[in-house]
Amino acid sequence: MSRVILHADLNNFYASVACVDRPELREVPVAVCGDPGKRHGIVLAKNMPAKRQGVRTGQVIWQARQLCPNLQTIAPDFDEVLRLSGVIRSIFCRYTNRVQPFGVDEAWLDVSGPDMSIAQGERIANHMRHAVREETGLTLSVGVSDNRVFAKLGSDLKKPDAVSVICDQNRASVLDPLPVGDLLFIGPATVRKLNAVGVYTVGQLAQTDPMVLKGLLGKTGLMLSGFAHGNDAAAMLETGARPTVKSVGNSVTAAHDILTEQDARITLVGLCESVASRLRKHGLCGRVVELSMRDGALATSTRQATLDFTTDCSYDIFDAAFGLLMQHWDGKTPLRSMGVCVSRLCAAGCAVQMSFLPEDARRQRNAALDRAVDDIRRRYGHNAIQRALMLSDHRLGSINPEKEHVLCPEPYFR
Repeated sequence: MSRVILHADLNNFYASVACVDRPELREVPVAVCGDPGKRHGIVLAKNMPAKRQGVRTGQVIWQARQLCPNLQTIAPDFDEVLRLSGVIRSIFCRYTNRVQPFGVDEAWLDVSGPDMSIAQGERIANHMRHAVREETGLTLSVGVSDNRVFAKLGSDLKKPDAVSVICDQNRASVLDPLPVGDLLFIGPATVRKLNAVGVYTVGQLAQTDPMVLKGLLGKTGLMLSGFAHGNDAAAMLETGARPTVKSVGNSVTAAHDILTEQDARITLVGLCESVASRLRKHGLCGRVVELSMRDGALATSTRQATLDFTTDCSYDIFDAAFGLLMQHWDGKTPLRSMGVCVSRLCAAGCAVQMSFLPEDARRQRNAALDRAVDDIRRRYGHNAIQRALMLSDHRLGSINPEKEHVLCPEPYFR
């Protein structure tokens, strides 16, 4: 049975959501931007009039205004973005029960079946595109292929509101001439390395000896060689199936540079509470705690610590993360962002040996306290209860990392 994979990409999703109830914005340049007060003042999305004037996703606001003086900037409505994302995913589920989201505005759909062909997949894509436009007012670009890599490339070929097919019959004419940077997971630094050895297009990448690519890029070179050939053997899970979680983490750009130990404590408490809460939601415990730090020059360093026990408790995670910080931060270099991740996971809920040792008894009390906080926040909202420490700096303490990162893309590999 041949595979038929669709990749659906909502056009300018954040900006389009903002224009749904404000049609007067559809024909003027609009950019959805983060909050400059929280140092997230970059363009998250732009509509087509803004794109035509050179506004790009990721630009800081002042750069975008230089290119487009009449640019209108609006804040993202995350609640409406999530609501419409859910509506559109429910539309996708009418066509298949194998839908793999990639963030809030993209998804792969596996419509493979005994009698399914690429041509039938194209018809499904067009039907789905019309359904989304009629029911939500938003437009969709869809790529159709026999693998996820080429399907995603296809959804970028024609925008907005279009369907593109990449198959054996048209690969040489459509896919091979594309710049190598269009391929999934190839960023500017990798493009420069590939260009340096004469690889400029997807076709040239496919023709390059995989061992040469491995020598140039390590294991990533082998992965990209496979992508250039459309190698994608991983099966897509049915909607609602629970993927294997290998790590749980969050990071945040602080409202102002982290300059003191107190600043670091506040930031880490929020991150560790968020990570621990998500571990408990998944029914998981972890043993390895990783701390990441990014300075003002955007240089990132990471450090890990392995615990003597598994945990889903914010107190344990904070102790490990803060210990790493004290070991590896000089206390003078301003930190722009921090992240905490827990890995080497296992299922929680196993029998725990009761202990009268002071440290174990304290750990059990802290775990019970975390569960009580979970219950309060579940019923009354995240800010219904906070540690007193978080009130000592309102700008740092007001960040809810779990909500801030609810829109992050989901991993490509499950």
